[in-house]
Formats: sequence, C-alpha cells, structure tokens
Amino acid sequence: MAAQSIPIPPTNSGKAPRWTQPVSFYGQSVFSKYYAQSICVFLLLVPFLISPTAAQGQGAIGGQNCVTNYDAAANVDYFPSKITVDDAALFKVRYANNYKVVTNTYKGNKDYVLYQCGTTPPATSEFANGTIFVSVPVKAVASLTTTSVAYIEMLGRRSALKVVDTEGLVSSPCVQLGLEKGEIVGLEDKNQTLRADQFKGADLVFGAAENGTETKSVSTSEVSDPGPLNRAEWLEFYSTFFNLEESAQKLTASINNNYNCFKDRANAKPTKPVVAWSSYVAPSIYNNNTATWMFSSAPYKQILTTDAGATLFNGTTKETFSNSAEFLADLKKVDVIIDETFTGSDMTSFLTSYQLTAANTADYKFLQNKAVFRQDGLVNPNDGRDWFGGAVAMADATLQDVIRATHPEVLPKDVKYNWLRNIAKENEPKQLLNSANCTTTDSSTPIPDRAITCSTMKVDDGKGSAANKAIAGSALTAIVGLLAAALVF
Repeated sequence: MAAQSIPIPPTNSGKAPRWTQPVSFYGQSVFSKYYAQSICVFLLLVPFLISPTAAQGQGAIGGQNCVTNYDAAANVDYFPSKITVDDAALFKVRYANNYKVVTNTYKGNKDYVLYQCGTTPPATSEFANGTIFVSVPVKAVASLTTTSVAYIEMLGRRSALKVVDTEGLVSSPCVQLGLEKGEIVGLEDKNQTLRADQFKGADLVFGAAENGTETKSVSTSEVSDPGPLNRAEWLEFYSTFFNLEESAQKLTASINNNYNCFKDRANAKPTKPVVAWSSYVAPSIYNNNTATWMFSSAPYKQILTTDAGATLFNGTTKETFSNSAEFLADLKKVDVIIDETFTGSDMTSFLTSYQLTAANTADYKFLQNKAVFRQDGLVNPNDGRDWFGGAVAMADATLQDVIRATHPEVLPKDVKYNWLRNIAKENEPKQLLNSANCTTTDSSTPIPDRAITCSTMKVDDGKGSAANKAIAGSALTAIVGLLAAALVF
C-alpha cells in the first residue's frame, strides 16, 4: 500500500461559523408558551417558506431520485446545493443546469462530468478526450484506497460500498462486518476474470483505472493535498458523486471551526516544544541493506505541528542518516517524538530501533518528558492503521491528537487518544477496531468525527471541574425538559 498522509490549510477557511442559541433561564411557563407559539407559527409558515423547487428537496432536484419527463428547455437547475472549494488545492467543481464538472487537478486536469440521472448528458465533444461521464447519484461503488472508505462512511453512504481493495487493512468496524456478512466483498487479487466481474457491479471505482474500469474510475488525490484542512475538504469532492453537497459543506465547516478553535488554544501557549516525526528503516534491498533513520518534513506534518503550538524539527543538516551516532546527536534537540516506524509497538522496540540505551536516557528530552508517540492507536486485527483512513479526513481530531502530544494542558485530562498513543508514559495500548465495534448497522448513518468539541471543552485544572460538569449536565437536562413541556401545551 502506498504511503499516505494527512493535511491542514494554513489560513482560516472562510466557511460560515457555527451558530449557537444563547441560553436564558426564565421560568418554565414562559418557555413553554414561547416554544409552543413558535412551533405553531413555524408550522403555519412552512408552506410559504418552501419554494416549489426547494420542495422537491432531495427528490429529482439534486437528490437521490432520478428525473422523470426531462425537458432541457425548461431550464431547471437540478443542483441547488453547490459546493465552493475553499481549502483543497487539488480539485475544483463547476455547475451547469443538469450536470456538474468535477476536476482532479493533481498532475494534470482530469474531468468527471456528473449528470443528474434521468437527464440527458452534455455532448462528449464539449470535453477533452478521456473525460468520464457518470450518472449521479451513484448507488454502488468500489474503493481501491482506505482513505476513500473513510470519506464515504462520513457521508453516510456505506450502503453504496460494494467492493474494497486490501480488505485486510480496512479499519472501519462496520465495513469489516459488511465483509464478514458478504454485503461487501474484498477485491480478488489473483483471478483476473473474477476481479473484472466484481468491478462490473460498481457504477464507479474510486482509485486508479485498470482493465475494464477505464470509463468509470475516478482518481483521488486527497493524500497529496498539502494541508489537513485541504484534505478534510475532499469530503466535498466525494459528495458530488452522491449529490450530498449540502451535507458535506456542513461537515467540513464543522471540522474547520473545531480545528481552528484547537489551533487558537494551542498557539496561545508561550512555549513551542520541538517535535520530530521520525522513523527507523531496517536494512533491506530497498536501502542497500543499510539501516536508515529519518526525519520527515511533509507539508501536512509541518502544518499540524505549527498549529499544535510547536516547532517542527527536520534535522540540523539533513533528514536521512545511515550513521546512528549522527542521528542521535540531532535527537538531543527534540522534546517530542512521533515515531513513524512501522515495525515494533512498544518502548523496548523503540529504544532498540533508535539504538538508545538506559545509560544515555538522560541526554534526551523526549525520554525525560515521556513523550514518545506512535501512529498505531487505532488498528484492525491485522494491524491495519486507521491513521491512513480516518485521520486523513478528520483534520480536527488529528490536530487534537498532536496537541495532546505538544500541549496536553490545553485538553481535558481524560480526553481519549485516537491515533497517537504514548508508549513512553503508561505504555498506552492499541485500540482494536473489529466488527464487534460496529454499533451502527444502519449503513446510511454517517460515522461521527472523533474529535471532541473544542468550543465547549472544559480543561480539568483540579479546581471544580467536576462541579462544572454537573452544572452543565443539569442545565442540559432542564432545557430538554422545557422543550418537552412546550410540546404538551
């Protein structure tokens, strides 16, 4: 499987901020009358608030049903919900009345013309050779990458997922359950005839084209987009194939708002710990049978580190070392390590791989700080890492994890780690994701973001945090009770 990465945009997204209703604590009778009257007024106004076009909602107009009795001369806009690409650098979208053109701009421009089912697609002569035409919304898809699975599930379209490649690496509990039940199949590797038959059942294939899929394969480049928020916005790219633009925009706006809240809180801290994303590669034919140690300065890691209120270290003079002494000398400058070595899973393996001994522990700040993290906090039974799936799409949850490594005091003490587990402090265990963890068997239910809500989190400083939680719980109970009472009157 190709190495995959994660992203974040360097500037504010420009998306609409989240709106919240201020809370007031009047008596119950006031609330009851107010809400009862409001509900009645709203119900009376509904017929006037919904326009004829919008009333068709998710039906023929930009929805899940096909158009009947299509008339091009009627000049109907079949996609009232349109996305505007704010952060992603590697795709763009433009709309016409009954079709939209989605373009992957990575390494050239590849166009996909998505036309509303039941309507007439535009003439192929209007587009470059090799343009792919797709009737939307698609109902059955194949995924050749683990990242695509995460985006599809976040949009609530697991029901459309029929075929997955490298199924042994899929971390999603519900996709694992689907594989066990035969509702989803793993792509055949050896029998090419069977492999081709599996593709025939898919309207679309997310991934590189191969024999038999040239006219329905969509190349995806989320892991090449340079920042975490860039990659999160690929939710909108995927949404265009399902006519779910409105849902995707709300989701990415929520991720962006949460991400920027975390970023602001972490960067309010005056200290900037030095973080290294490093790894060890054992001798093999791929490195001339020479052990190698490396620092990574991938753009998304630079952004994640900076947004977590820290400083990225990528080597004093170089990033790759074949001399362990030279590498270890550089490590003395590092406060926190995110170990990307694929083999090994505990502190003993880490110390051995990095050629560190108990004798020189005092020389390294990250050991004194007990700050050694690995990306295998969420894994499937085959050690398939969700870092290459969910962490790509959930930018806010990924930043939350990095902040836990750089400024843990910013977060509540009991916040649960996702992908980055600390092997130096209490040897935090891997969290196993298997089919038994699938608690939402409804394949149309979007999987939730793993991040906590930054704007409402209370940092446990040991001064009445438990009381704060009790007050918040009581207030929520009271509000729910008032709303319920309002419905009775």
